[in-house]
Parts: sequence; C-alpha cells; structure tokens
Amino acid sequence: MSAISVQLLSGLFPLSRKEQWREMNLGDITENFNRRNKDRSSYPMYSVTNTSGFSPQNEIFDGKEIKDEDISIYKIIEKGEFAYNPARINVGSIGRYDNEDLCMISSLYICFRPSENIDSDWLLHLLKSDHMIYQYGLYGEGGVRIYLFYPNFSRIKVSLPPLEVQKRIANTLNLFDKKICLETNLLNKFQKQKKHLLSMMFI
Repeated sequence: MSAISVQLLSGLFPLSRKEQWREMNLGDITENFNRRNKDRSSYPMYSVTNTSGFSPQNEIFDGKEIKDEDISIYKIIEKGEFAYNPARINVGSIGRYDNEDLCMISSLYICFRPSENIDSDWLLHLLKSDHMIYQYGLYGEGGVRIYLFYPNFSRIKVSLPPLEVQKRIANTLNLFDKKICLETNLLNKFQKQKKHLLSMMFI
C-alpha cells in the first residue's frame, strides 16, 4: 500500500475512534416500504441495473417501456430512495434514485430508505462495494438463481461509524468517483482520436 493510501486511510479511520463503530444489521439502518401506484398515474418507468443503478427503461430498451396493462401494481419511488432486484443483487443490481420527479418500477423490486442518522451517500457506497456483493450471495436463497428478499437482506451485518465519519468517508469516495469519471471521459476521447488517426492512414 502506498504512503498516500496509508495517510488517507488513517484520516478516514482514526484508530482512536474505531471503537465508536457499532456492529449493526442492515435492517437497523434501512426501512423497507411498498408504495403502490394505486392512482394508476403514468410515471416514467425505470429499471435498476448493475452498471448504472436506476435507469430509464426507454434508454435501455431502444425507446420502449416494458409495462403491464395494470400499472397499479408498480411501485412508486421518490428521490433518495433505494431499490434492488432480488434475483440480481448478487451482481450489483442495486441503486438509489436521485431525480426530483417520481418514477415507477416493477413490483418485483425490493424498496427501502435509509434510517435517521444514516448518510445516504455512505450507504450507497457501502451497498455497492465488493464486500457487500459477496454478502448478498451468502445471504441469498435458491438453487440455480439466488434470490435475496428483504428479511435476509436485513440480517446482513455491517460496521456502522458515527454520522460525521460516514459523511467524511462518503465525501472522499464521491471525490474519487468524480475523478474516475473525468479520467474515463478523457480516455474515451483519446481512444476516439486514435481511432480517427488510424483510419486516416488507410485513405
């Protein structure tokens, strides 16, 4: 591990305060809910993917939305709420909805929100981590396909830091994500330029 990594980790996880972290279950820090579309309102239809989290279905399925005739069975999601696919959470199909307008998702998705004193960004990073994806596989049930419903999801144990530490961790990881996004976009531009230059060699 590099000296920079050691210094960063020491700042995020000071040893003198690690005893303040508590072992909790996910059920202690999340609240399961089922908000049905009883009014049959026509909200945008979303899916939850392992790569992009909440994604509009018309972007996934070439401009189409996959809907049943009875849209009252769908679940309504507000900004800041989470959902996951119980049959694909073990590959990372879990996310948080960040748009202002309401959306609706399949009735098959499991929905929950953070409890009080839980930083939403910290929770999102935690739930998308490799460690948690491994845990989803351990706590899931089934044969060929593993399913993880909320009762078992809520039993998964996590180490919960104080709220101020949650925020510090989340802010640092958010900065990493922004940096990765910028570098990825730059790399894609270079790759396109390289491809263009190579194509000109054969004109």
